[in-house]
Amino acid sequence: MIDLSVIVPCYNEGSNIKDFVLRIIDMFNKNTINGEVVFVNDGSRDDTGAKIGKFSREFKNVIGVNHYKKLGIAEAWNSGLESSQGRYVVTIDADLQYNPEDILGLYKEITSDNYDLVQAWRKEYKDRDRFRKFLSRSLSYLLNVLFVTSIKDIKSGFVMYRREVFFEILKDRKKFRTFQHFFILSALKKGYKIRQVPITFYPRIRGESFIKNPVFFSFRVLSDIPKAILDFGAITRKRAGRRI
Repeated sequence: MIDLSVIVPCYNEGSNIKDFVLRIIDMFNKNTINGEVVFVNDGSRDDTGAKIGKFSREFKNVIGVNHYKKLGIAEAWNSGLESSQGRYVVTIDADLQYNPEDILGLYKEITSDNYDLVQAWRKEYKDRDRFRKFLSRSLSYLLNVLFVTSIKDIKSGFVMYRREVFFEILKDRKKFRTFQHFFILSALKKGYKIRQVPITFYPRIRGESFIKNPVFFSFRVLSDIPKAILDFGAITRKRAGRRI
């Protein structure tokens, strides 16, 4: 069985695919990890699909999945999970703002203790976009207040899961427009044991963010909050603070 599957949603990330693949393969080889990379091309308009196809032919442990229209991060996670084989799975963006080599730290944490998921939190922020940093941290603060949690980076999608745990969490995805901001609440609701580890968040150098208007996107997240309160509110109030 595959030890680790790296699930990578991609939207117009053709210029980052090569570096990402080479760094992940190098990390697998240096640490003797039997791993695979599952790229999910989420309706890209550039050469992302072609680049994924090229490297999936070159490396037997690189897999490509195509969405012919943009379905969003949560659906990309689900498609990647269904196409993967790893005992553990990690979700990470293709834009290289998260360091692919940091996957090793998350993997060591989840395999050395009885955690269900290990989330990277952006302790050091080298991204130069201060406005987006402000919006991101403000939204994390709001979610922590509303759900009485003390999670350092509730929105970080750089997460290592036990395979069966991720399947269970993704069952909640269709309730929300922006499930990528509420999956940790789903994990708390289901009683999973969570660990957080600090990482550095880097500036985007190449490619195109799927978030065109950060303010509009933040309002989309806010529109999901009433549903999240109904679904997660009471349970997270009981369990928050004891899991992380």
